[in-house]
This record gives sequence, structure tokens and C-alpha cells, in this order.
Amino acid sequence: MGITGSILVFEKEIEHAAYPQLWHAPAPPQSTRNMPVDFTSVIASVKSTYPHHALSVAYPPDKPGDNYEVFLYQDRHFLYVFVDPNTAHIVGTLDPDKSWLMWVIDLHFHLLAGKTGTILNGVGAACLPLMSITGLIIWWAGLRNWTRGLTVNFHARWKRINFDLHSAIGSWTLAIVFMWAATGVYLAWPRSIESMVNHFSSIASARPPTFKLPAHNENEPWASWQSMIQQAQQVSPNATFAGAFFPRSANGALTLLMARGDMRNFNCMDYLYLDPVSGKQLAIWHRGINPTSGGKLIFWLSPLHFGSDWGLMIKILWAAFGCSLPLLSITGAVMFWNRSLSKKWKQLQGNRN
Repeated sequence: MGITGSILVFEKEIEHAAYPQLWHAPAPPQSTRNMPVDFTSVIASVKSTYPHHALSVAYPPDKPGDNYEVFLYQDRHFLYVFVDPNTAHIVGTLDPDKSWLMWVIDLHFHLLAGKTGTILNGVGAACLPLMSITGLIIWWAGLRNWTRGLTVNFHARWKRINFDLHSAIGSWTLAIVFMWAATGVYLAWPRSIESMVNHFSSIASARPPTFKLPAHNENEPWASWQSMIQQAQQVSPNATFAGAFFPRSANGALTLLMARGDMRNFNCMDYLYLDPVSGKQLAIWHRGINPTSGGKLIFWLSPLHFGSDWGLMIKILWAAFGCSLPLLSITGAVMFWNRSLSKKWKQLQGNRN
């Protein structure tokens, strides 16, 4: 979990470094310079190129010089399509099933075992505070000597160095390990945690709104993209259009994203839900604006776990702290060998002789 988590902190940076030709748009031709295509043209281009795929998500470039990102699916197979913002031509595609990074994501969240792996992950996260508390009790050397457990004496014997490393790493990372444990339990059982918190303080502001849609036929034409995006800009005048979540069925809602800050900070956006046929507004969710304590708590659990909303320095810290978990595992295993298993091994060897 520590190693995969440290890798996923830099998921976006790794993807961009591995496939720079997909994210970064080629220089626009002289004839199209200063005349980028609109969102409607990009969607039309993708639909004509992949008529048998359904649209899932589409994002405009989050900074000048980047491509549009459009996610498609067919049955259970996803395809990421990158579109030139100057010409609406398909730049390239990425198959997530063939990406090693998707394998790392599946390992971290589901242990490569689907729902069963998610439950096991949650159980492991729930056990982590118990390990930390018992470790803290063993580590405690009294009021006068407690600072001794924060340092490592590299001049001692190797067994003592291993013990000091385990104690020091555990001490310095205790708070963040507790945080990862709590947020990991939430990610494994979000509905149960939300229901529990809601008993004490409303979490309505931290969850998507509920609404009803009128029934539509599958082939009914949609309202114009331009009018729906203009409506979103009127509702969120201080925000920037940041993409769309497409409905999975004929009677599903279209969700337009309006970023109040960074274009990829999904925790700080207005989510406008529309009837795609009539273009009528159904609801709006001001994600990140949480007036209640329960709403604030639920809102912060996910960003705290991933550490991806506060810039590069926090990402580096989270990745470094993530590496502490395998170090604790290794030094703990060595301590267990030194204190218990090695004696049993010698005893077993003596009996054989």
C-alpha cells in the first residue's frame, strides 16, 4: 500500500511523462492559429470517429497547449481519446487495460481482487491504528527519555539500529498513518461512514443532490451544447467550464463541471445537472462549500488521503511518508525474527541435529 500509494500521488505527472504526445497539442497551423475549435466540434469529431462507443467524460485543456481528453466506453472496455484543440483531429488514444499505471491503481484500491480486495483493504486500514497504538505503548520510554525514540544511533550494533529505525519512523509518521487508516476505511465503506456521520451532523452539502428526470426516448436530439454551457456560465459566473459527465442511459442527467479554481480540482467545482434533451437545469452541487461539520469532514477525507490538492511539496511529502510503511514492515519483520523466530529456528535446527 505504501509503495503503490507513493506512486499514485504522482499519477498525473507519470502519465504526462510517459505519453507526452497525447497530452500536449501540436503547434497549430497558421490558418487556425488563434481560432481554437469549440467543445461541440470536439464531441462531434469523437462520435464520428468512434460511432460504436458511448461517451463517458470529456475535459477541455486545463492549460494552453494541451489537448482535449475524452473518455469512451464499449461494454466494459474504456478508451481514452485525445483531440487537438486547434483542428478537432484525433491525436491518439490510450487503452487503460494495457497501462501499468491502471494495474497499480487496481492493486492499491482493490488488491487485484475486485470487491473482495476492497473489503480486505478496509480491514487492513482498520487494523493499522491498533498496530500504531500498540507500537506507541512499546516505544514509550517514560517522560524523561521519550525523545530517545525519535532518533537513530548509527554507531550501535545492527540490531539496535534496526530497532531505532522502526521506533523513529513510527514516531515521526504516527499522525499521518492514523489519517491514512481513517480515510482508507472511508474509501472502503463510504456509505456506512457517511451514514454514521450523518447521525451527528448533516452531510447533504458533501454529497451529490438527488432529482428526477422526465422520460425520454433514446434517439431524441439534445439541446445545443452552446446554450447549455452558457447556462452553466450564468449559474456559476465566477467559474470556468471544465468538462462534462455524460449520462449512461437515455433517462440520465448531463453534468457540466464549472471549476472555481484549478481545472482539475474536482473537489472545488460547481456540478450543474441538466436534462440533455430540454437543456433544463435539474440541480446544482457546489462541491467544496460545506456549511456543516459533517459535510466538511466527509469532504476532506478523500483529499487528505491522496494529498493531491495542495501542490508539489505536499505530493512529495505524501510520497515520502508513503515509503515509511514498507520501511516499518521490513524493520518490524527483522525485529520479530531477532526476538522470536530466530530462537525457534535455532531450536528446530538443534532438534534435527
